[in-house]
Amino acid sequence: MAAICSSLNRLGLRTGADNTWNEARVRSARDYQHLPAFDSNHPLKDFVTLREAAQRLGLSLTIVRRMIAEKKLPASQVITCAPWQISAEALHSEAVRTEVENIKKGVRAPRTQTPDGQQALFSET
Repeated sequence: MAAICSSLNRLGLRTGADNTWNEARVRSARDYQHLPAFDSNHPLKDFVTLREAAQRLGLSLTIVRRMIAEKKLPASQVITCAPWQISAEALHSEAVRTEVENIKKGVRAPRTQTPDGQQALFSET
């Protein structure tokens, strides 16, 4: 519930009475719209969170976010600022496994490249 409140507030969305979102207001809106509550006994097994994906792949959260941004790991969000939903099946795809192996081996191209002739901001020593 806290994740829903923080996502709605980050997006600048307000209630009909122009209030920010809290758990009671989200609960009331869900009840009014007849939306079922999340059942922790039946989580979505087809999807994992960003943190779970990072743990399963043995990578940091930052690298998994970068893979998502570079479209190397398929993921979606219900709305902007909502938690990422990553298909558990995608973690086992050949493309993702190859990318993870390359990252772990250090084969991956550097994120930023210095143009020829540009001076370094810091000295090498």
